[in-house]
Amino acid sequence: MKQSSNKSKANTAAIYTRLSRDDGLDGDSNSIQTQKKLLSKVAKEKGYTNILTFVDDGISGVTMNRPAFIEMKAAIEAGKISALFVKDSSRIGRNYIEVGEFVEIFLVEHDVRLVSVSDGVDTAECEDELGSVRYVISDLYARDISKKCRIAKQVKGNAGEPLGLPPFGYMKNSQNPKFWIIDEEAAGIVRRIYGMSLSGMGIERIATALQNDGVMTPTHYYLSKGIHRPGLKAGKEIDAWNHSSVEKILTQQEYVGDVINFKTFSKSHKVKKRLENPEENQRVFLDVHKPIIDRATWEKVQQKRGRTRKRIQKCGEHSIFSGLLFCADCGGNMNFHFLQKNNAIHYFNCSNNNKARKTCDSTHYVRVDFLEQVVLQEIRRLTRFENRYEKQFAELVMGQSQQIADDEIKRKKKELDTMKARDRENVR
Repeated sequence: MKQSSNKSKANTAAIYTRLSRDDGLDGDSNSIQTQKKLLSKVAKEKGYTNILTFVDDGISGVTMNRPAFIEMKAAIEAGKISALFVKDSSRIGRNYIEVGEFVEIFLVEHDVRLVSVSDGVDTAECEDELGSVRYVISDLYARDISKKCRIAKQVKGNAGEPLGLPPFGYMKNSQNPKFWIIDEEAAGIVRRIYGMSLSGMGIERIATALQNDGVMTPTHYYLSKGIHRPGLKAGKEIDAWNHSSVEKILTQQEYVGDVINFKTFSKSHKVKKRLENPEENQRVFLDVHKPIIDRATWEKVQQKRGRTRKRIQKCGEHSIFSGLLFCADCGGNMNFHFLQKNNAIHYFNCSNNNKARKTCDSTHYVRVDFLEQVVLQEIRRLTRFENRYEKQFAELVMGQSQQIADDEIKRKKKELDTMKARDRENVR
């Protein structure tokens, strides 16, 4: 966010620009810089001398969870902005329900003027009678783009063209991006991991060996080579290998030269969360690119890991405490285990403390049967309290339940008011 000066709210306007590949707005007339110039010019012509700029570049309008948009809302709530300038309403978003709520409720409640240049809208001069229609059209546009993208991916995926990015050890062929070629430097690390697994080393021992030898993690390897990958962030040390990174490499069938498409799917273009696709819905194409690991070696590693998983499952379901316990010293998860020699003994200990790595000095070992006794004693204590102070206990419970119910009523009322307001606009 850029701020020219700290002047009064009356003289302060926000300009919001957004661009994403889904919008198909890659031309100069819709670039971020062009939007900035246009909106700054209009804002100054309307008398605003202090302009705050918010930019979301490369983010779809389907989601309202955008960094700059959230920052702008916070500034509006803080009373710093009196007007908002956008090129058109689709820059605000393409989810008609949330855009309508933002424009018709949020901006009105905070007394913020909206100027949508291409739409010819200025709420300080007149009401936007066709606003609801535009929001729906923007939503339908996003839906149509999503549908076309899905069809294109279906065609490519069913033809054997890789839909995802190449795994660590491969890179796209610059001559033909539809195919992968081996990145020998990274492939050497992959081969080493498979070799260590075949020699009998467990995942944690492999991760420790790589860390002790100063081998760069996939994340830092990509960063060192200037390779862009979505969500790539440098955080830990360059050699801080972990359990999940090693396990992922040991499970990817792509290393034998195969392409597996449609591994994940989303329920809707508005839901970005990817869900795992059942194997029967996936498409497997054999020997598409040159293998890093021969098929026999890969199968041996899978068989070995399969026996390990089968043995672990002897203890039955996960503990009811799984995911609820954390190390008091490092904040890491407390992992559920059982003794190999006696599966009846279950316990938790710090995930960052083990024989291989020792990144946390405290084990915080605790047996499940002891935890059960502690929880049982607490339940009994609450039961005694309830018996002795029945009225006070009921008031506490009812008060909490009433608060939850009140919050739900407020949320439902807000949704109802939004829908009524939209209905009134559609009737006009």
